[in-house]
Amino acid sequence: MLHLPALFTALALAGAPTPAPDEATLWKAAFALDGSPPAVLADAESKLLQAGTTAYDILTKLARVGGRAQAVSAAGPVPFCMSSPQFRVMSGMRSNGGPRLPGKAAELAGRLLMKDEALRRRAQTSVEPFDRALALLSTARSPEAQAQALAAMRKEPDAELRLWASAAATCFVRSAERRGDSSLDAMRIEEKHLAELAEDVGEPLRCVEPAELAPTLVDELAGGMATAGGWSSSNDSFQLDAERANGERVFLSPACALAAYDAVAARGTYIESLVMPLATHLRKGQDLRKAAGERAARDLKHYPELRRNHLAAELVNAGHTVSTKVTWKEDRGFNSRDELEAALRQGNPDAKAALDRMLFCRSKIGENELSLLGYLGTKQAAETAYGIAQRCPDSVAAATAALVRLKDPRASQFLPKALENWGFDQEALRRSLVEAYTSKLGQQLKDLEAKGNDKARDMVEFLKDSGVMKP
Repeated sequence: MLHLPALFTALALAGAPTPAPDEATLWKAAFALDGSPPAVLADAESKLLQAGTTAYDILTKLARVGGRAQAVSAAGPVPFCMSSPQFRVMSGMRSNGGPRLPGKAAELAGRLLMKDEALRRRAQTSVEPFDRALALLSTARSPEAQAQALAAMRKEPDAELRLWASAAATCFVRSAERRGDSSLDAMRIEEKHLAELAEDVGEPLRCVEPAELAPTLVDELAGGMATAGGWSSSNDSFQLDAERANGERVFLSPACALAAYDAVAARGTYIESLVMPLATHLRKGQDLRKAAGERAARDLKHYPELRRNHLAAELVNAGHTVSTKVTWKEDRGFNSRDELEAALRQGNPDAKAALDRMLFCRSKIGENELSLLGYLGTKQAAETAYGIAQRCPDSVAAATAALVRLKDPRASQFLPKALENWGFDQEALRRSLVEAYTSKLGQQLKDLEAKGNDKARDMVEFLKDSGVMKP
């Protein structure tokens, strides 16, 4: 039986609010968001969701580690927009393989913003673009807050956030249309206004001449807001692609890509995808191809370390001079073929020994390795290539490439079949004809072309474009 003083104390404690967790406890709760058992995770989330501003500041510190794209993707999932090009940039958390904790922290920070309107409005007016981005995208969870969130972006000074806000507005309007939302008209007004802000950042251009290169695109490439990646060619055309922060694509001619590379490199940013396709795959415009190769070779030290050796190999195999000595791993076999060929081209004696082992110390000769026989320069290599060309129809292109490089006259015997054996070994055949071209082989190709051989016609055109056969 409790005494009266003890009873009064117990009643007072029962009615008292639970004291707020201190900052150390909240940090512990934040770190518990990743990998904790369900009960611990639930307790951590509960503590953080009740702690308001203090918890938000802790969570955003952790969220920043994953970068803005991961954070806003986690804080504001918009599933129905993820298939749209302009919104793909915001889905990085699902595919970038980054640490999980920043995404978890961002997700909870977004929930905090939607739970506490005052906190969200504070984030909307923060001097930090990171907070303003979270405030906008977190409203994906609360349609009723979207019109106000879009209106808060009307004076957004950050160029990237203008693009994101425009994309978010399009998403929110589409969702409101599906719901028949009463705020649809208001959101359409904001969508139009934000689209105008996005246009002020700079419209995407199809750049053909370097003088047309938009300074805005250079700024975005240098700042990481735009990315370069992907190329395509068709007949006489060749273009590279750049993608802006809102997912819009910009098409660059080879001359524009080279100009963009120079402009961005002058600011200390080196984007290999602007020059490597030109250096290795451009057929028309040998001066541009050479210039791109020179820049890529010059700037190898600025490219990611794990990529340098392979990029150097690609440049060497494309005919460029590279001071870096290419290395290879013999045990990787086919996966190190480009590196091995580059080392052979650079005259590495160890590479010749490795190739000899690869070809003659294994029970099966691979077609791609076979094309490298031409680098050995021996009678035995020629006889091996000749024998395989006779007996192995699927390997005739690779064997012919070796015979051409060895300047063996028997190459002409197999050239017609080699042209018809269209596949991976055609690149090896092209290379060998460029490096060991003879007028006799050229005349044979022209004769085949005159007989209606389409593959011979393509090879003649390629050799003319490469400058080894006279027009």
